[in-house]
Amino acid sequence: MSFGLPDQFRPDEEKTVPRALSFETDWNPHLAIYPAAQTYIIHGVLRSYAILTGSGGDLKAAYGSNNNAQAFLIARWISASMGTATVPVIYLAAAPSYGCATALSSAAIVTFSFIHVRESKFAKVEVPAGLWLSLSILMMLRICRDGRSREYVLAGFFCGLAAATHYTAGAIAIGIVVAHVEGRYRESKSFFCFLQEPGIYLAALIAISTFLCTDPYFILDWKQTAHDYDFLRNNFRTWQQGQTPAGFGWGWLFWLAMPAAFGIEIEIFLLAAALWAIFRPRPGTFALLAFVAVCFLTVTGGHPQLEFRYLVNPLLALALLGGLFAADVSSLICSQLGSRAGLALSLLAGAFLIVPSLTRDLQLNCLLRQEDTRTIARKWMVEHIPPGTTVALIGRDAWGKPKVPGRYFLVPVYSMRKLKRTTERAKWVVADSFPPLALWSQGPTDEELAELNSTATLEFDLDSLKAGAETPVFDPNDAFFVPFSHFTGMLRPGPRIRIWKITTPPNEPLGRDSSSASDLVSSD
Repeated sequence: MSFGLPDQFRPDEEKTVPRALSFETDWNPHLAIYPAAQTYIIHGVLRSYAILTGSGGDLKAAYGSNNNAQAFLIARWISASMGTATVPVIYLAAAPSYGCATALSSAAIVTFSFIHVRESKFAKVEVPAGLWLSLSILMMLRICRDGRSREYVLAGFFCGLAAATHYTAGAIAIGIVVAHVEGRYRESKSFFCFLQEPGIYLAALIAISTFLCTDPYFILDWKQTAHDYDFLRNNFRTWQQGQTPAGFGWGWLFWLAMPAAFGIEIEIFLLAAALWAIFRPRPGTFALLAFVAVCFLTVTGGHPQLEFRYLVNPLLALALLGGLFAADVSSLICSQLGSRAGLALSLLAGAFLIVPSLTRDLQLNCLLRQEDTRTIARKWMVEHIPPGTTVALIGRDAWGKPKVPGRYFLVPVYSMRKLKRTTERAKWVVADSFPPLALWSQGPTDEELAELNSTATLEFDLDSLKAGAETPVFDPNDAFFVPFSHFTGMLRPGPRIRIWKITTPPNEPLGRDSSSASDLVSSD
């Protein structure tokens, strides 16, 4: 879980932890792209830990050393704890309605699911929202079975928390409505009775109130909210001309995202379980299916930039349907072969499904223990390049580069001409390249390489991909240089980093368009 620290190589963690540290003077996160509930939780834990350890109430002083590494690690432990707590909640959601066998199977699916294990390691919002989502599902199933007022209240409360942690988790509200209709239908009540029952309105009121209490600046700073939503809506229209390297739609979901997030075996099993639930429904299964359908529609509609991690939400409902399917199939096998032989065969089939995910979980841990190429490159630069030196960066100064804030004059280079102008004064050139994530680490062009080879010597070259091995599978939209599968194709996380030292002045003479001092502005 300490992967990449103190360099912070997991994108989007910078949207939670630094803001949690800044709440001492301003409770407004000034960011509506992410809801604020999890950031407030992180702030509360960081403040409590600082007080208990005698570090005082000044969080920036308590956690400011080592690039806030301890704060990031604590925030990751919060996420991991909430992800772990989701497992027994899924069991408790399934057991009363569907039995112990279903509950154990559902909990096992969540326990070993690669996407859930992977995202539980970092200070992000998907897995923490999953805890509130699973608690809301627990109450949703009780609404379908019992329909008491307290179930509606708690379902609305956890729904509001889920949405205030990750907006898309609020889709469970659709499941609660379907559970309400399903439960009252089983009681042979008319359509008008569905509308007249106060429970569903109580759940809606509690959900909205909880959301606004735990993410108040969604309304209080509506200007920021509107600005961020406009950014999200307009950004994709201009980004990559409305295309993504991963594609979009149902093809993206079934052929790329689900196989990477779940594994092809679990994907087929869960889709079969969803079909099984349609033709052999139980109390609450239509509510689960409605939630899964909404989740799938939100990630396939339009052409948004999507990441595989968004599948954490539907996973929790699919796990319950998968547990039901597993229990039914096991019961059918036992009825045909006898209890002992049927149970043995069922366990063997379960191992067939779980072992690939467990293997990937362990391979992920092994890879995250390796030092990232960008960390090694940073240490090399500190040792070999004096502070204040002008360093040219091929491409943008983003996730693929070593993290050296404030140490050098960093000059991004986006064209061949800019490269020639910059190397008149720059002493070093840094480039990152990574074919599986070309959007984030495109690397130098052939023309730029030729120019560098003629004017500079290659002093540092470190690649992470293993020569001749099968190319690992990545999420092309996510600037996280850790794969989903084929881990044996990587030596360590990170892109290929190359560093050149300028030894010969460029051929192009200084002219009217030559660099001035204003060109050499630090990217920091």
